Amino acid sequence: MLTDYPDSLKNDPTKKIINISIKLLALGLLLVWCFKILEPFITLIVWSSVLAIALYPLQQIMMKKLKLGNKMAATLVVVLLLSIIIVPATMLMISTVSEIKHNVEEYKAGNITIPPPPANVKEWPVVGTRVYDLWDRASSNIFPLIQDNRDKVKLAAVWFFGALASTGKGLALLAIAIIISGFLLVFGKDAGNFARNFLHRLSGNKNHDMADIAAVTIRNVVKGILGVAFIQSTLACIGFIAIGIPAAGLWTLFCLILAIVQLGTFPVAVFVIIYAWNHETTTVAIVFTIWMIFVSVVDNILKPILLGKGAPVPMLVVFLGAIGGFILSGFIGLFTGAVILSLGYGLFDLWLKENQD
Repeated sequence: MLTDYPDSLKNDPTKKIINISIKLLALGLLLVWCFKILEPFITLIVWSSVLAIALYPLQQIMMKKLKLGNKMAATLVVVLLLSIIIVPATMLMISTVSEIKHNVEEYKAGNITIPPPPANVKEWPVVGTRVYDLWDRASSNIFPLIQDNRDKVKLAAVWFFGALASTGKGLALLAIAIIISGFLLVFGKDAGNFARNFLHRLSGNKNHDMADIAAVTIRNVVKGILGVAFIQSTLACIGFIAIGIPAAGLWTLFCLILAIVQLGTFPVAVFVIIYAWNHETTTVAIVFTIWMIFVSVVDNILKPILLGKGAPVPMLVVFLGAIGGFILSGFIGLFTGAVILSLGYGLFDLWLKENQD
């Protein structure tokens, strides 16, 4: 202990201070060193822990209903999650990249043309004339337009392919995190006891089980926010593929991001509905419009069901967490940021109420 002094130090305050300072410095250096070693894996460890906490009830249900052992149930959960999320997402990404490449080649061969702009585009406020001129030049021959604006096009291309790379990296990290979460599930009880003891030691308060509060907050956010976003984007993807929307994977990704940050899928729905009305028959366009409207409002039905008593935290907290997480950690940060900031808010809110009581 820091307060256990040798007899030679008990009567010398200066030596006591020096002794404590050296011990604290050594302890601080050890903690910093440990943090630096783990720093490259922090996002992965956090996401794996979040997944393990969220999936633990599912593992317990499988163990009871299917009479499976601990390890077998954890393995089945991992395989199921990889099959539902990673495999379709990877296929959509590959399909989107291939489709973009194919469309570029078709345009160069003259098989794809850009239609001229309607005359009423000029009447749009503020930007109408500029949009009409750019659109008209693109419909004639897009390559001179690209050459004249190569710096802007380069920036847009760098951003676009950077976003694709970030998404691919995020999917790879997510796959690894799912696998690691399977190992954590096997040792779920021991890990839960460790977290509970650590939080009790950290807070010094045993009146509230901080570990259980953290687990409930994480599960609510995963089910009510990330889960609903995943369901919405999946339903939208089904509609995109059904009528052959170009770059369906990219539109699905936009839907997922907008749903996570609580802006909804309606902005994407507007664009794809316009495309459907211009390229499909009236019947197909009507059915697709109804489907996309349903997808845009289905979160209002699913959230009360999955959350039970409403959102665990204000939507602004989720929005800031998702955006901040994306800036900090890329695609995977959309998920971890929303969960971690929600958890921090929940614990902070509990602390405030405890002080009021």
